[in-house]
Amino acid sequence: MKLKSPARIRFYSRIATLVLAGSLTAGAHSWEKLAPLPAPNGGLVCGEVDGKILAIGGTNWETGARKNWLTTVSQFDPATLRWSSLGTLEQPMAYGMGATVGGVFTVVGGSTGQAAFAGVIRVKNAQVSSSPTGGIAVPAVLSAGGLIGDEIVFVGGTDDAANIKGLGNHTAAWNVRTGTLRRLPAYPGPGLGIAAFAVAGGELYVFGGAKWDPQEKTTAANISEALAFTPRTNAWRPLQSYPFAVRGQAAVALDDRHIYIAGGSANDEFTDRAFIYDVAKDRYTPAPALPYKAGPHLVKSGGFVYCFGGEDRQKHRSDLVYRIKISDLLP
Repeated sequence: MKLKSPARIRFYSRIATLVLAGSLTAGAHSWEKLAPLPAPNGGLVCGEVDGKILAIGGTNWETGARKNWLTTVSQFDPATLRWSSLGTLEQPMAYGMGATVGGVFTVVGGSTGQAAFAGVIRVKNAQVSSSPTGGIAVPAVLSAGGLIGDEIVFVGGTDDAANIKGLGNHTAAWNVRTGTLRRLPAYPGPGLGIAAFAVAGGELYVFGGAKWDPQEKTTAANISEALAFTPRTNAWRPLQSYPFAVRGQAAVALDDRHIYIAGGSANDEFTDRAFIYDVAKDRYTPAPALPYKAGPHLVKSGGFVYCFGGEDRQKHRSDLVYRIKISDLLP
């Protein structure tokens, strides 16, 4: 057998790298641009119910001068590719968490812009109802969280979106059906917020985010740590760290093994970089980039992942909406 020279090996290695980069660029072109959000929005709560995509509350800015806290409830129909209004909330809400159980999309946590939101918002059959009480009674603004069974398991967060110093490492589970709250083992690290999160195979996965280190006495710093919470063992376990320190990125489980993680802010600049995390192998693989640089919102519906809105620069929000086939994202 004839051995290849080191120069030839380096040549073929460069070719393989270019092929990989080209395939990822081609994947990025698979994003389909859709009708924009009714208004630029970031910090909204989104999810799917009855085959429709919901965008509830959120924030935007008026020419960088004033932050608006929104009361809008919008619905996107993948069949008609159009947005419609389901009405307005009784008070603004942003930076909360949502989940669908029994055909009802429920929102808890977050902030009204004046105080932590302690109530519950529900959407059923395109009808919106809300209560000022009955929700999560502990700080849950900018938390990471996802639905496991009938419970939203959430970690970290603060009492105010502007209070990054108040980020905690508390973990708890809020039952969507009963409204009861139970404490869980704390996140094994400093206070956490603005992280990517997804539930796959009955576990909550948390990637990166921002922390406040009281010993350093500085502003919040981006982190790359990643951990998973397993209800079966009632414990956290460390994962391979995210490829770089970043906050505000988004994640969505494509199936029980693969999680798509993308975007966010790193080194004070927004990115479109994306990865697939393989749960079984504890490994990240470069994936098709986002169609724009931002900390967006991701929702899986049908055979697509929808990407919309988010913060795309300081004191600015995007109204862009795209979708891509799940098959184009999977390795």
